[in-house]
Parts: sequence; structure tokens; C-alpha cells
Amino acid sequence: MLFEREEDFFHLFSDKSTVVFNAVIGQVLLVKSQDEFHAFKNKCPHQNKPLNNCSIEENHIVCPFHRYHFSVDTGQGHGTYLHKYELRFTNGIVEIGKEVWKWF
Repeated sequence: MLFEREEDFFHLFSDKSTVVFNAVIGQVLLVKSQDEFHAFKNKCPHQNKPLNNCSIEENHIVCPFHRYHFSVDTGQGHGTYLHKYELRFTNGIVEIGKEVWKWF
């Protein structure tokens, strides 16, 4: 769970389109684009740099270091991709999902 109240989550975006949030799973890049919200691991796969201060241009996340572009919808771009988390709103609670790896 990220937030117990949707209002707290929405308030983060009152004057910006990206927010870096420290969650149990690590730093998460939260993105608002075209009135939709997305969540990604806060790390550009190009050189493993954080995406703090990235910009949103034409539905793409733009890395502040080398201007690599990644799709807000899929995380894909420049032959690689951002790790995208599932973000959902359930009964006023904002939840984030992370892929679970199992070893057999």
C-alpha cells in the first residue's frame, strides 16, 4: 500500500507531473500523464541513474541525464525499458504491485 487515502496521493501532483516516493520496495517514480497515473522503479536502465527531475514529453518519461525517452504506458524505449509497477485505486486506498519471483 502506498497511501491509505487517495486524496493524499493526488495532493502530491498538485503542481507537478512526477514524484519520487520512498516505498517499502524502494524508490518509486510516480507519473501523472493525461490524467492517468503510473508507477516505475526510479532507475533509468541506460546507466542506472535515478529519474528524479525527469520530464514528461508527449506521453514519454525523459531521463534528465541523457534524454532517453520511455513510454508512460509500457515503459519501453531506446532498446530497453523501465520497470513498471501496477498501480491501483481500491476503496480509497492507493496500492502498488510488484512482480514476485519464486525459486523452486
